[in-house]
Amino acid sequence: MEIEARKDERGYALIANFISGFASGWRMAVPESYKVALDIKLTPRRFDGKTEMLWTQGRGYDFHAGDTLHDCPEAYGNWGEALAHMMLSVQVMSASSGGYVIAETIETTSKELEVSIQQGKSSPKTQMADGLTIKRLRLDHGVVRFRVYRPNVDRSKLEEAEIIECTQDDFVAFLQTGVVRTDKNQLLDLFTRCHL
Repeated sequence: MEIEARKDERGYALIANFISGFASGWRMAVPESYKVALDIKLTPRRFDGKTEMLWTQGRGYDFHAGDTLHDCPEAYGNWGEALAHMMLSVQVMSASSGGYVIAETIETTSKELEVSIQQGKSSPKTQMADGLTIKRLRLDHGVVRFRVYRPNVDRSKLEEAEIIECTQDDFVAFLQTGVVRTDKNQLLDLFTRCHL
């Protein structure tokens, strides 16, 4: 018999609400097309004998190399207009997905396992031909390495300013707040470019 630890259930409280195609209230203008990277997915749910599709939230963030995000919605359309007032853009250089991984596997070698059941004085034994395997899972937060671009002095183009590495979770937090916790455990506000 094999027992696998339960993963966190997907929730119905989403980390982003999209208004006019972008995550509302986020520091970076994250388009709705990044729902899958944010682990926001349509999930079937049975209710009163019917199956309906609802948006659910997971914890397996999955940004990929090449993903490019800007701090203003205009940057996704009129680039010249956006350069006049944008502060930064980021582009993912490399990434590993977040998700659940097996942290430990425990196996019994005995073919017989005793199961105590509190029913008076009885203590029945259960025969299991294959023994018992228990898998403990842990959440791997993945890694994102990204470039930060800022406009040049005359605002005619973007220039690379720095490269930052963090977890997928911290990258999502940065998209929400503008503040990132780096792999060196530093908190950086990329909009004011200061250590917190």
